Amino acid sequence: MKLRYARVALATLASTVALGMLGGPAFAAPTNAKNAFSGTAKCDNGQSYNFVVNSANGQGQGAQNNGQNQAEFAPAHLSSGQVFHPTAFDVTFTFTPVSGPSQSFTNTDVRRNQTGNVTCQVSGSQTDPQGNTFSLSGSVTGTIS
Repeated sequence: MKLRYARVALATLASTVALGMLGGPAFAAPTNAKNAFSGTAKCDNGQSYNFVVNSANGQGQGAQNNGQNQAEFAPAHLSSGQVFHPTAFDVTFTFTPVSGPSQSFTNTDVRRNQTGNVTCQVSGSQTDPQGNTFSLSGSVTGTIS
């Protein structure tokens, strides 16, 4: 049962975060929104950002169930007030339960027929009310608008 919970939690995190990586101002990307995930990004354009990624249809009857990967490419709001639109990513997600071993998986994908001009190294971590920790690290390529 714990393994199933961990797999569901990691899949939800992957769909939610995956990646639109990179976040922004509170009015545009509320950090306290349900399913929001925040972190930091250091990009090859010489800039560093805080980011917030929100759900983007990664729950329930959304991308997890229909195989269309909508939530994988959720945009992220950057601390600069801009939006990061991911086109490729290579990210490792880790779930660390209150008790028991950590579980990790790497998710890599590329959006067909779209390229990005900025690559960022991203990381983030958050703990749920039960004390379980969800984290990610890796690289994301996309465009900033």
